[in-house]
Amino acid sequence: QAPARGPVVARNTARNKVALRRGFGLRDWSLLCRSARDLAQRQGAPLRPITPEEIAQHATEHDAWISLHGKVYNITPYLHYHPGGVGIFQPCLGGDASELFDKYHRWVNTQGLVGVLQLGYLDESSASSASSASAAPKAKRGDRNPRSVNAAAAAFVAPPTKVAPAPPPTIHDADGFAMPAPRPPKGVGMPSLLGKQDDEEEEEELLP
Repeated sequence: QAPARGPVVARNTARNKVALRRGFGLRDWSLLCRSARDLAQRQGAPLRPITPEEIAQHATEHDAWISLHGKVYNITPYLHYHPGGVGIFQPCLGGDASELFDKYHRWVNTQGLVGVLQLGYLDESSASSASSASAAPKAKRGDRNPRSVNAAAAAFVAPPTKVAPAPPPTIHDADGFAMPAPRPPKGVGMPSLLGKQDDEEEEEELLP
Protein backbone atom coordinates (compact mmCIF):
# COMPACT_ATOMS: atom_id res chain seq x y z
CA GLN A 1 0.00 0.00 0.00
CA ALA A 2 1.46 3.33 -1.10
CA PRO A 3 2.18 5.85 1.63
CA ALA A 4 -0.06 8.87 1.79
CA ARG A 5 1.36 12.03 0.29
CA GLY A 6 0.99 15.50 1.66
CA PRO A 7 -0.49 18.39 -0.26
CA VAL A 8 1.51 19.55 -3.27
CA VAL A 9 2.64 23.15 -2.97
CA ALA A 10 3.05 24.93 -6.28
CA ARG A 11 6.18 27.04 -6.57
CA ASN A 12 6.07 30.24 -8.52
CA THR A 13 9.29 30.18 -10.53
CA ALA A 14 8.11 32.66 -13.11
CA ARG A 15 9.75 36.06 -13.15
CA ASN A 16 7.48 38.94 -12.29
CA LYS A 17 6.46 40.91 -15.34
CA VAL A 18 5.13 44.40 -15.60
CA ALA A 19 1.90 45.17 -17.42
CA LEU A 20 2.91 47.06 -20.52
CA ARG A 21 0.88 49.75 -22.15
CA ARG A 22 -0.93 48.93 -25.33
CA GLY A 23 1.36 49.14 -28.32
CA PHE A 24 4.51 48.27 -26.34
CA GLY A 25 4.58 44.49 -26.78
CA LEU A 26 7.27 42.36 -28.39
CA ARG A 27 5.47 42.41 -31.72
CA ASP A 28 5.24 46.19 -31.62
CA TRP A 29 8.97 46.38 -30.93
CA SER A 30 9.73 44.13 -33.88
CA LEU A 31 7.63 46.34 -36.15
CA LEU A 32 9.40 49.44 -34.87
CA CYS A 33 12.84 47.90 -35.54
CA ARG A 34 11.87 47.15 -39.14
CA SER A 35 10.32 50.54 -39.84
CA ALA A 36 12.65 52.96 -38.00
CA ARG A 37 15.86 54.02 -39.70
CA ASP A 38 18.04 55.20 -36.82
CA LEU A 39 16.85 53.93 -33.46
CA ALA A 40 20.41 53.99 -32.10
CA GLN A 41 20.71 57.68 -33.09
CA ARG A 42 24.15 57.17 -34.65
CA GLN A 43 23.24 59.63 -37.42
CA GLY A 44 25.15 57.64 -40.03
CA ALA A 45 28.32 57.29 -37.97
CA PRO A 46 30.05 53.86 -38.08
CA LEU A 47 30.42 51.59 -35.09
CA ARG A 48 33.24 52.88 -32.90
CA PRO A 49 35.10 51.99 -29.71
CA ILE A 50 33.45 53.50 -26.62
CA THR A 51 35.06 53.73 -23.19
CA PRO A 52 33.28 52.93 -19.91
CA GLU A 53 33.72 56.59 -18.93
CA GLU A 54 31.65 57.72 -21.91
CA ILE A 55 28.97 55.10 -21.21
CA ALA A 56 28.68 56.35 -17.62
CA GLN A 57 27.59 59.77 -18.94
CA HIS A 58 24.35 58.22 -20.29
CA ALA A 59 22.64 56.79 -17.21
CA THR A 60 19.09 58.17 -17.26
CA GLU A 61 15.79 56.80 -18.47
CA HIS A 62 15.74 59.24 -21.39
CA ASP A 63 19.40 58.78 -22.27
CA ALA A 64 20.42 55.21 -21.45
CA TRP A 65 23.55 53.42 -22.72
CA ILE A 66 24.71 49.98 -21.61
CA SER A 67 27.50 47.59 -22.48
CA LEU A 68 26.49 43.98 -23.09
CA HIS A 69 29.06 41.27 -23.78
CA GLY A 70 31.57 43.69 -25.28
CA LYS A 71 29.09 45.74 -27.32
CA VAL A 72 27.58 49.14 -26.49
CA TYR A 73 23.88 49.89 -27.04
CA ASN A 74 21.66 52.94 -26.79
CA ILE A 75 18.93 51.10 -24.94
CA THR A 76 16.70 54.15 -24.53
CA PRO A 77 14.08 53.25 -27.19
CA TYR A 78 13.69 49.71 -25.80
CA LEU A 79 13.20 50.51 -22.10
CA HIS A 80 9.40 50.82 -22.22
CA TYR A 81 9.09 47.73 -24.41
CA HIS A 82 10.89 45.55 -21.88
CA PRO A 83 8.54 42.97 -20.29
CA GLY A 84 10.29 43.37 -16.92
CA GLY A 85 9.74 47.13 -16.89
CA VAL A 86 12.14 50.04 -16.75
CA GLY A 87 13.00 49.71 -13.07
CA ILE A 88 15.02 46.53 -13.46
CA PHE A 89 17.33 48.38 -15.85
CA GLN A 90 18.11 51.18 -13.39
CA PRO A 91 21.15 49.55 -11.70
CA CYS A 92 22.95 48.96 -15.01
CA LEU A 93 22.12 52.13 -16.96
CA GLY A 94 25.41 53.77 -17.86
CA GLY A 95 27.28 50.56 -17.05
CA ASP A 96 27.59 46.89 -17.90
CA ALA A 97 24.41 44.78 -18.09
CA SER A 98 25.99 41.42 -18.98
CA GLU A 99 25.47 39.83 -15.57
CA LEU A 100 21.84 40.94 -15.31
CA PHE A 101 21.11 39.80 -18.86
CA ASP A 102 22.65 36.36 -18.33
CA LYS A 103 20.60 35.93 -15.16
CA TYR A 104 17.23 36.28 -16.91
CA HIS A 105 17.78 36.16 -20.70
CA ARG A 106 20.69 33.81 -21.38
CA TRP A 107 18.69 32.14 -24.16
CA VAL A 108 17.69 35.40 -25.90
CA ASN A 109 19.29 36.38 -29.21
CA THR A 110 20.72 39.79 -28.30
CA GLN A 111 21.50 40.83 -31.84
CA GLY A 112 17.98 40.00 -33.01
CA LEU A 113 16.38 41.87 -30.10
CA VAL A 114 18.45 45.07 -29.77
CA GLY A 115 21.00 44.81 -32.58
CA VAL A 116 19.66 47.96 -34.23
CA LEU A 117 20.54 49.90 -31.07
CA GLN A 118 24.26 49.15 -31.20
CA LEU A 119 26.57 52.16 -31.04
CA GLY A 120 29.95 50.44 -31.04
CA TYR A 121 32.27 48.22 -29.08
CA LEU A 122 33.48 48.46 -25.51
CA ASP A 123 36.98 49.96 -25.34
CA GLU A 124 38.72 48.93 -22.13
CA SER A 125 42.21 50.01 -23.19
CA SER A 126 42.05 53.23 -21.14
CA ALA A 127 40.98 51.34 -18.02
CA SER A 128 43.74 48.73 -18.45
CA SER A 129 46.40 51.39 -19.01
CA ALA A 130 45.25 53.28 -15.91
CA SER A 131 45.36 50.10 -13.82
CA SER A 132 48.84 49.21 -15.11
CA ALA A 133 50.06 52.71 -14.33
CA SER A 134 48.69 52.48 -10.79
CA ALA A 135 50.31 49.05 -10.37
CA ALA A 136 53.75 50.33 -11.40
CA PRO A 137 56.24 50.26 -8.49
CA LYS A 138 56.80 53.62 -6.89
CA ALA A 139 60.27 54.95 -6.21
CA LYS A 140 61.43 54.43 -2.65
CA ARG A 141 62.70 57.22 -0.49
CA GLY A 142 66.28 55.99 -0.60
CA ASP A 143 66.35 55.37 -4.36
CA ARG A 144 68.42 57.71 -6.49
CA ASN A 145 66.71 60.05 -8.84
CA PRO A 146 67.88 59.45 -12.44
CA ARG A 147 67.95 63.19 -13.07
CA SER A 148 70.29 63.79 -10.15
CA VAL A 149 72.58 61.01 -11.39
CA ASN A 150 72.71 62.57 -14.86
CA ALA A 151 73.39 66.00 -13.38
CA ALA A 152 76.26 64.61 -11.31
CA ALA A 153 77.73 62.96 -14.38
CA ALA A 154 77.47 66.20 -16.34
CA ALA A 155 79.16 68.15 -13.52
CA PHE A 156 82.16 65.79 -13.49
CA VAL A 157 85.28 67.49 -14.92
CA ALA A 158 88.07 65.35 -16.28
CA PRO A 159 91.57 66.06 -14.85
CA PRO A 160 93.72 68.32 -17.03
CA THR A 161 96.09 66.62 -19.40
CA LYS A 162 99.82 67.22 -19.16
CA VAL A 163 101.21 69.60 -21.77
CA ALA A 164 104.77 69.17 -23.01
CA PRO A 165 107.03 72.18 -22.20
CA ALA A 166 107.66 74.60 -25.00
CA PRO A 167 111.12 74.55 -26.64
CA PRO A 168 113.54 77.29 -25.62
CA PRO A 169 113.18 80.47 -27.61
CA THR A 170 115.67 81.32 -30.36
CA ILE A 171 117.41 84.64 -30.82
CA HIS A 172 118.14 86.19 -34.19
CA ASP A 173 121.33 88.17 -34.71
CA ALA A 174 121.65 91.32 -36.77
CA ASP A 175 122.05 89.37 -40.03
CA GLY A 176 118.83 87.41 -39.42
CA PHE A 177 120.45 84.08 -38.55
CA ALA A 178 118.86 82.09 -35.74
CA MET A 179 121.05 81.22 -32.83
CA PRO A 180 120.26 79.40 -29.54
CA ALA A 181 119.68 81.30 -26.34
CA PRO A 182 122.90 81.87 -24.30
CA ARG A 183 123.71 79.48 -21.53
CA PRO A 184 123.12 80.96 -18.08
CA PRO A 185 126.27 81.95 -16.15
CA LYS A 186 127.94 79.37 -13.99
CA GLY A 187 126.37 79.03 -10.57
CA VAL A 188 123.14 80.77 -11.59
CA GLY A 189 121.15 77.67 -12.75
CA MET A 190 118.85 75.63 -10.49
CA PRO A 191 120.71 72.99 -8.46
CA SER A 192 119.89 69.40 -9.23
CA LEU A 193 117.84 67.50 -6.69
CA LEU A 194 120.04 64.47 -7.18
CA GLY A 195 123.23 66.32 -6.44
CA LYS A 196 126.05 67.12 -8.77
CA GLN A 197 127.10 64.24 -11.01
CA ASP A 198 130.56 63.45 -12.31
CA ASP A 199 129.61 64.21 -15.88
CA GLU A 200 128.45 67.69 -14.89
CA GLU A 201 131.75 68.41 -13.08
CA GLU A 202 133.78 67.42 -16.13
CA GLU A 203 131.56 69.57 -18.35
CA GLU A 204 132.03 72.60 -16.09
CA GLU A 205 135.84 72.17 -16.12
CA LEU A 206 135.84 72.19 -19.91
CA LEU A 207 133.87 75.40 -20.12
CA PRO A 208 135.98 78.62 -20.38
